Amino acid sequence: MAIPKLTITQADGSEITVTPNLFDTFAFEKMLKANPRLGTISENTMKLQSFRGWSAAKRAGLIDQTWEEFTDPNTGALMVIPADEDEQHEDEVLGLGLDTPPTL
Repeated sequence: MAIPKLTITQADGSEITVTPNLFDTFAFEKMLKANPRLGTISENTMKLQSFRGWSAAKRAGLIDQTWEEFTDPNTGALMVIPADEDEQHEDEVLGLGLDTPPTL
């Protein structure tokens, strides 16, 4: 099983792919506890993925934005979505797997 990755699309159109880990989720929980006005984790399920992506990118040194800058509607990230793990490889027959050679 592959480790899930997230793709962050920045306001300038650039993309960053990161691999969040358990500590990125812990960081989100810690942020929510420090800011009770934001609510519980169950009230912030949409924000969790973005935060995990931001935290992973920050931890890896790929961005230097604060969370506030990252979520700014004018200059922040446009989206954080699961990376496309199903990209077709050159020698792969779609739906049959990497080890299946194409027929001629």
